[in-house]
Amino acid sequence: MRSISDISFCRALVLTTLFLGEYSIAVPVDCNRPTSKTAKIVIVGAGIAGIGAARKLLKQGFTDVQILEASSQPGGRIKGSLFGKSVLDEGPQFIHGATMKNPIFRLATECGLLQEATNNSGTDWSVFTNTQKQLGPDFVETLRNLSTFLHMQAYLQIQNNTRLKSIWDVYEVGINELIKNWTDDSPNVRSQKLGGLNLMMKNECAFFATPNLHDVSLQQISEYGPIEGGDRNSPGFFPKLISCLMEDIPREKLLLEKPVKQIQWNENFESCDGTTHPIKVVCEDGEFFLADHVIVTVSLGYLKGEADTLFHPKLPEEKLNAIKSLGFGTVNKVYLEYEIPFWENSQHWIGLLWEDETPFSGLKPNIAEWWRRIYSFYMLNPVERYGHMLLAWSSGRETEFMETLCEEEIASNITRLLRQFLGRPVPQPKHVFMTKWFSNPYIRGSYSHTSINSTGDMFDTLAEPLPQEKGDGHLSEMLQVLFAGEATYRRYHSTTHGALLSGWREADRLINHYSIFEGQQLQTKHVA
Repeated sequence: MRSISDISFCRALVLTTLFLGEYSIAVPVDCNRPTSKTAKIVIVGAGIAGIGAARKLLKQGFTDVQILEASSQPGGRIKGSLFGKSVLDEGPQFIHGATMKNPIFRLATECGLLQEATNNSGTDWSVFTNTQKQLGPDFVETLRNLSTFLHMQAYLQIQNNTRLKSIWDVYEVGINELIKNWTDDSPNVRSQKLGGLNLMMKNECAFFATPNLHDVSLQQISEYGPIEGGDRNSPGFFPKLISCLMEDIPREKLLLEKPVKQIQWNENFESCDGTTHPIKVVCEDGEFFLADHVIVTVSLGYLKGEADTLFHPKLPEEKLNAIKSLGFGTVNKVYLEYEIPFWENSQHWIGLLWEDETPFSGLKPNIAEWWRRIYSFYMLNPVERYGHMLLAWSSGRETEFMETLCEEEIASNITRLLRQFLGRPVPQPKHVFMTKWFSNPYIRGSYSHTSINSTGDMFDTLAEPLPQEKGDGHLSEMLQVLFAGEATYRRYHSTTHGALLSGWREADRLINHYSIFEGQQLQTKHVA
């Protein structure tokens, strides 16, 4: 799920194993235990959407809530792993919108988890070229200005209802316009500017989790709504937040290592106490759970691969089309631990600019030279916490390929890359850790975007519950299958706060549903 750091001149991406073994207690179905007085609700997935929904339902008195999580720990794409001297964030680590308007920030404040948070704006960049030149602050400022120009062109095209379809369509026009004004530049300066713009494009691809900007709809700019307050970097915060939220959920309400095979809905399944329920959630181990409602919080990447068989009967065609059409890509982090640092204490970022790449050619898939997709290195601080460690990002087909490589191959190629740009000896890292979101069988990528083949309406379509309302007033037949997760929240898709809000939305939907239903029953009783 997206976690964006402020890289000053453009936008950068960061993506998120806190072990909570006490939540691994499996409680089989017991037909002799007392039945709940509330609806039976199953939540598929213990990411922040599922945990948020369960926590809200339990606080509102819904006692028969069961979370089923396929992996060995809660959190979903929020994940931390012990590496070197500290627990590192595999997924989110930035709060996007550090104000009380952001529900993540509010929860962080309530849980007292912001002691180590830092504002990530204003960090210094050192940009090096593949010909071993270090470009000064003036060039970095020029690159900021070029980036700002292209972003403004994109916003203007949105306002003018342009016929251009993708973000790249706008950037291509803008870059050609910029080139016309570079008549006084030397060939080297032109190469550096074009290489700098391509560095920005790699950064943009990571921001949107896409192999290239041809695939990202121009409407993405208007569909995604940032929250004011800037980005707040809080290492290790998100796994701690999951732990904090789980304190309000009884241990028996979460079953780990319980992947779901199929969700059967719109039927009449009889339980051993004689009650009937419209839903049967069948797990891969053969155990099943009968329910009145199921909240599905699995990732869009998982739905893309499994939606056809996960639901019976199949999902409506418009929902399947939304799953197929919305964009969902991969961004990975690469952590490199060193015995001694080879960088200066004053450096925060190292940017890599290839003078032989341009925005017109530099983002074609290049598996053979996958290291070219790595565009920057971030120095983790403080040293007392992390030791001497760098963090890099990669995206697209190249990062999917990198997941197949061993630690030694990644380390040797990145070392050669750094030596080529810095022009001086660079030691081999003593350890390398790389996230593998694409090959995670229950996630299959990082987060969503509005692809060239989709519209913002498709986020809303994905969020619609089933069966759909027919207008006949039969509330008890509605809201069998509900959907949550970052890809179901139109304005804040790709973010942790969007995922959390989607879980709260579906919990509120059920809470309101039963308030109305109970009101109708009470009214019918009075009439009788």
